[in-house]
Amino acid sequence: MQLQFWGVRGYVPTPGAEYLRYGGNTCCVLICGAGGELIALDSGTGFCQLGDTLMQREFRQGQGELTLLITHTYWDHILGLPFPGIVHTPGNRLHIYGPDNTRGSLEMTYDGMLSPVYSPVYGLAHIGATHSFQPLSTEPFRIGGITVSALPLSRRKHSPIWAFRLEEDGRAVVYITDVRYIDDQIWNKAVGFARGARILVHSAPYTRDEHVEDYGHSRVEDAIELAVEAEVARLFLYHHAPTRTDDELDALVARYRAVLASTGRTLQLDAAREGLLLDV
Repeated sequence: MQLQFWGVRGYVPTPGAEYLRYGGNTCCVLICGAGGELIALDSGTGFCQLGDTLMQREFRQGQGELTLLITHTYWDHILGLPFPGIVHTPGNRLHIYGPDNTRGSLEMTYDGMLSPVYSPVYGLAHIGATHSFQPLSTEPFRIGGITVSALPLSRRKHSPIWAFRLEEDGRAVVYITDVRYIDDQIWNKAVGFARGARILVHSAPYTRDEHVEDYGHSRVEDAIELAVEAEVARLFLYHHAPTRTDDELDALVARYRAVLASTGRTLQLDAAREGLLLDV
């Protein structure tokens, strides 16, 4: 597998010269399987640039196939879906997995987002690509040679938030975002889910000494402690705060690398940045 970051910010997109190195688009990560499988984790505004890039491939001829795994339906995780050409090109196939909620299905959520009140694309019926929606469950499923496992990691009844684990040839990527570890049960579930992963992508917009209203996110320290306990090889801090500049992210990573080194930990720590391509 390969992993590439296309959107790494949380809450809102972040333009400006101080955010160019890490990027200002919201959540989107692409996984490429050894057999050519394409899987997008969330469809924030980073999905727009991903889609433009895919249009240089078979998607331009309407011969592309893409699976989307949606953790939850907050704006920063779904806003990019209707914009790129890949979703408007007949013949392309989109398989969308995500959570239903108390107000309706995932399909209804996306269709509502494409209301003429908000969008010039009037509903899913006007999307040219063939698309299907599948509610998530904890039963693992296959996408080509990749095994996908999903796990709910929140107690929000109105809008459940799911984590994903993707495995191929004994190597795993785990993607956890927008979770708050409010009790040991959620923590232990997350540790077990991430156990032994080669790469953990974990939202961490703020540190414990930053007192902000962050709408239920874990802290940088939570992500590091989880990665250490789960014996993860490499951790990427993700869902960066929109006010966190490139220089501040550099300093943040340096600070916690020093902490890890002082305790003899072997965890590799970095901050996710748009365009970074990794072999898993």
